[in-house]
Amino acid sequence: LEPIFGRGALPREQARFKRVDEDFRSIMSDVQRDSRVTSLSSRAGIRSSLVTLLDQLQRCQKSLNEFLEEKRSAFPRFYFIGDDDLLEILGQATNPIVIQSHLKKLFAGISSVDFDEDFQHITAIKSL
Repeated sequence: LEPIFGRGALPREQARFKRVDEDFRSIMSDVQRDSRVTSLSSRAGIRSSLVTLLDQLQRCQKSLNEFLEEKRSAFPRFYFIGDDDLLEILGQATNPIVIQSHLKKLFAGISSVDFDEDFQHITAIKSL
């Protein structure tokens, strides 16, 4: 999700996602130091922190779903793939090799494509 939130595709949610990520990593750092449940329960405000993280993550999820629906409306073939695949395509939009792995799901009869040396232009489309 970092490529989506980090590159500013969802500018309103970017700061929220960053805060949630930092808070979660902080909690996981404490767990890594001492993985006993009793030690985690002694951390001040852990319950409220986790409830807040859950609420913030749900808000990020809602915005992410709206973002994906917007992309699907702009390019209806995206309705043929799941959220995980679409997130990978959008997050790796500048990597043609990653995009190529999803072509079969987007376009019937297209198995792969060949690119020029610079990966700027498609030189051939291969069918099944």
